[in-house]
Amino acid sequence: MLSRRKLLMTGAAAVACGAVIGWNALAAQTDFDEIYAGRRIHGKGELIFVDGDVVHVMRNADGSYSTSINHYESFTSLRDAARRAVDTLGDLRPVTHAH
Repeated sequence: MLSRRKLLMTGAAAVACGAVIGWNALAAQTDFDEIYAGRRIHGKGELIFVDGDVVHVMRNADGSYSTSINHYESFTSLRDAARRAVDTLGDLRPVTHAH
């Protein structure tokens, strides 16, 4: 016999699993690898690379993105953020620093 507790636990597990699968599918759709303005931009998950160099990305509360290169601008996608970073960098390479 199926108890109420078992039914609720099974339902909660199914919802959690669906959320994880849905998030992974969404992340897979946002991955990209292209040449933009002569530079290779690559995005995977929450990471952006320009010619193999990492660009620091921050996720804003509204779901948009900012980068360390364009800190005061918001972008709706990682691809848009990467393209704008290339526009700002020109021929320069992104650098990382530690505090």
